[in-house]
Amino acid sequence: MSIRRNALSLLALATLPAGATVAQDMHAGHRMAAGPRCLGLPESKVAVQTYNFAGPLTGTTIPVEWDALPMPAKFQKAMPTFANVFGPRASQPTREQIATVLKNIRDLGYRNVEGFDLISQSSPETYAELLKANGLQAIGNHTELDPAQWPARLAEAKTRGQAFVGSSGFGKPGFDTLEHTLETARNLNELGRAAQAQGLKLYVHNHDKELSTQFLYDRGDGKSVMTSAWEIVAANTDPRLVHFEVDVFWALAAFKPEHFNDLIAFLERNHSRIAMLHIKDLSAEGAMVAPGKGMIDWRKVVTAAGPQVAYYIIEYDLPSDAAKVSKEGYKYLTCKA
Repeated sequence: MSIRRNALSLLALATLPAGATVAQDMHAGHRMAAGPRCLGLPESKVAVQTYNFAGPLTGTTIPVEWDALPMPAKFQKAMPTFANVFGPRASQPTREQIATVLKNIRDLGYRNVEGFDLISQSSPETYAELLKANGLQAIGNHTELDPAQWPARLAEAKTRGQAFVGSSGFGKPGFDTLEHTLETARNLNELGRAAQAQGLKLYVHNHDKELSTQFLYDRGDGKSVMTSAWEIVAANTDPRLVHFEVDVFWALAAFKPEHFNDLIAFLERNHSRIAMLHIKDLSAEGAMVAPGKGMIDWRKVVTAAGPQVAYYIIEYDLPSDAAKVSKEGYKYLTCKA
């Protein structure tokens, strides 16, 4: 079963409390400043995650009242509906569903898309054909990090014309122990080496646990200090082979909203490893909202992440109106209608 298909259960463990507002948890003087009206990023570096369109791709209606729910309460509501959709026996979207979604994405202004497994596991030839027909470029995808299936995943990524191939997690064995975290890093190096040999770049995506899980770790100065699993993996992977897609929403869930400056320091400290950012905002009540409509100071985030970021990707988990939130995100990032 793919990592994205496990996401509904994994993200239900997120650290944002379902019953309290973020604003209540923040100390005076530490509130995140309101961001600019828009960022004016180059269109060539702006993309959208097709996960935004999970509803249209599966023919599932998502209730509008879910949009206001704090995380992870939204996923607790969604699990009964989407358990079968993302399950191992889920049917793939039809060609017509994919074609409709890709046309919608291009009509919204996007030139680049990142695929999640429900769409990127469809026929790569068909997907590539529909991308070309709509003037879209596939920049990457979320798929499984299964060594046995990795050659096939790389071949599919090349067929779709991607530069990056990745996952919505870090792969097995995970980070329940320090040894498993180090083994995960070793595995990523091997997968990254195989990707590089095919002219591709491996990247991995975080939720909150990669940053909230910490172990005593010697960073090289002879002193063991509490260090996040994310940074341990980064320290034990080759920067030429393993790249990171930082999901800012889930990273902030790990650091806690009242410690926004800790997130900024993390981005500054690790900017050389960050290839992409997932952009979605946080409301005062803990709900996911389109960027610019929440509390995150995106100007600080973009600056801290560094100019080497290849793509800024709008992602929104299970919106009731995928086109609306994707358009809001596009306008905020590019300053274009």
